[in-house]
Amino acid sequence: MKKMLFFAALSAIALTSCVNDDSSYEQPQQALTLTFDAPAMKQNRANVMGEITGVEYDNREDFMVLCKYYKGSFTGWETTTGNYFNATGDTAKNEGNGSKYWSTKTTYYWPEIEYNLAFAAYSPAKFTTEPISIAHTANGLQIEGFQTEADANKQYDLMYSDRVIDRNKTNNGHSSVPLVFHHALSSIVFSTEKEDENINYEITDLKLHGDFIQQADFNQNIVETTDLTSGTALWENLATATTADFKPSFTSPVAVTTVPTQFTQKESALLLIPQDVPANAAVTVTYTKTTHPGTAEEKVMTNNATILLSDFAQENGTKISTWEMGKRYVYRIAFGQNKRIYFEPVTTDWIQEPTLIHVIQ
Repeated sequence: MKKMLFFAALSAIALTSCVNDDSSYEQPQQALTLTFDAPAMKQNRANVMGEITGVEYDNREDFMVLCKYYKGSFTGWETTTGNYFNATGDTAKNEGNGSKYWSTKTTYYWPEIEYNLAFAAYSPAKFTTEPISIAHTANGLQIEGFQTEADANKQYDLMYSDRVIDRNKTNNGHSSVPLVFHHALSSIVFSTEKEDENINYEITDLKLHGDFIQQADFNQNIVETTDLTSGTALWENLATATTADFKPSFTSPVAVTTVPTQFTQKESALLLIPQDVPANAAVTVTYTKTTHPGTAEEKVMTNNATILLSDFAQENGTKISTWEMGKRYVYRIAFGQNKRIYFEPVTTDWIQEPTLIHVIQ
């Protein structure tokens, strides 16, 4: 799913030069600062989509942005030698107090008109478990040794941006620069529903377990001979699958209703490297079942069930065998019950016959 972040230019007084690779370039005294803007598009670590509603870019999140400067048209990331930001990028943070702007640690300004800028970014700016290496090359974002976290509270929505090229003070100095992010992982969400409103169910524990690929290399896969800005991203060098438990965090217990309800969302959605669904991948759910609630016959039972993910199917019978990049998969646990007998009386209209008449003389 594509998300759009924006640069906005604000009037400011320049105090120092911001070009890193060209010491001869002098910043003018009156300049326009580069600031990041995410208007009404906040986003959490596990971006909400699919059956879940509400999309925001969480102002707690930071992203890393890289910038090149050059004259003329952009010809390639590595052939463009001038780094306008630090070569490894700069962290963009929200300015706080409800602001829609993100600004870099170092203040940067639009260069003089004869210079163009090219941008690329990835999110988050810092990983819980640092990969072996992170770089932006001619082929775009390259991450070696990315690892997924089993603890949902440590997971994050890995995203990469298309490049935005040939931006300058004239065409973008007073307007937003669109920066489009894409999801690099697969998102797994669980939901529940029940059939009988007269029986109460509450989820007390849930975990996903099996043999999962938990480390791989990410390649944005830009081919500059055909497209300078975007590519068909892929995961490479997938590690051998290892046994793991992925436990989403949620407020326990979770009441089950007759309306399908997601109880793992936002931070609690599980984020995994795209892969074939493991044959032994299963969800184990612990729950209480209360029959005749609120009556003298009330009975509370604690149960658990282990369900292979291969046993889940869409309403049309289709099953999912592969988790793809940028897609969210909702696995709904439905609590059924033997059908109760209900009556719905209906009275048909009277059939009007001719009126019978008797005349009294």
